[in-house]
Amino acid sequence: MNFGLVTAAFLAASGTAWATTIAVPSDQPTIQAGIDTAASGDTVEVGPGTWAGWINFRGKDIVVQSTDGPEHTMIRGGTAPSAVAIFSGETESAVLSGFTIIGSGGGTIHEGVASGAGLFILNSSPTIENCIIRDCTAMMGGGVSIWEGNPVLRDVIIRDNWASIDGGGMRIHHYSYPVLEGCEFLNNGAEVYGGALAYGNDSDGIHTSCIFDGNTAGIRGGGISKTCDCSDARISGSTLCNNFPDHVLGTWDDLGDNTICAICSNDVTADGVIDVDDILAIIGAWGGCVCVEDINGDSTVAVDDLLAVLGSYGPCP
Repeated sequence: MNFGLVTAAFLAASGTAWATTIAVPSDQPTIQAGIDTAASGDTVEVGPGTWAGWINFRGKDIVVQSTDGPEHTMIRGGTAPSAVAIFSGETESAVLSGFTIIGSGGGTIHEGVASGAGLFILNSSPTIENCIIRDCTAMMGGGVSIWEGNPVLRDVIIRDNWASIDGGGMRIHHYSYPVLEGCEFLNNGAEVYGGALAYGNDSDGIHTSCIFDGNTAGIRGGGISKTCDCSDARISGSTLCNNFPDHVLGTWDDLGDNTICAICSNDVTADGVIDVDDILAIIGAWGGCVCVEDINGDSTVAVDDLLAVLGSYGPCP
């Protein structure tokens, strides 16, 4: 019996094929050409250099990885809305590993919002590891935007990104449940909420061994913004330092082993002391407001905000 023919017939009948590795640029000239050629289970291996976005996984559970790491391998989005877009139901078996990602196209428009100039994820749950996402700008989620997805981000550095509204580094939108392990949010900024990271409605995130440092928000939530109790941020083994004007806006689950640097988050006037001037600022902004005086982030300056100031009265630490 010819076992080779039997095996080939079995594989053809079952729809199964041997996984292959496609080398870029020796086998295919670009990353996208390698993806287009690949089938689920394959690996696209990318050599060093600067490669053009828009990278689209096209629903394939494949591994796209660099040979020389993010310091030597860059995906630059150029005028594309997002440098990398994963939006066709990919699972955790779709892996992007070892790239620096820069997006300058302003983000992909979804539900009227331009988001995720670096990485845009919609209805998908890929694995992103050992990447750097930097120098991206969008309305929301300057660096990364996650809509209705459950991705895993592992050892990803998200730095120097900006949002004109919320989520300078990342915006987690409706019904998303990401896992972030060993990620670093550094020097990101947002005009309104969530310099590093902003939560949208009905989303839960797990943050393990992450660093939030040097991020800034124009109103509140320099590190993390979570303005709705319908979402949850679960944080363990992480460090939050040097975020302005505060580390976290809203409630969050402290799962232990976190390092929280001292900060004067209720110093409304930013003069180094919580005193009568801050009380007067609260009273002056009384009512509906998206402003720094809204200490608890519920879009209303009211008794709870006044009590927060009175409870921390005195010099800043």
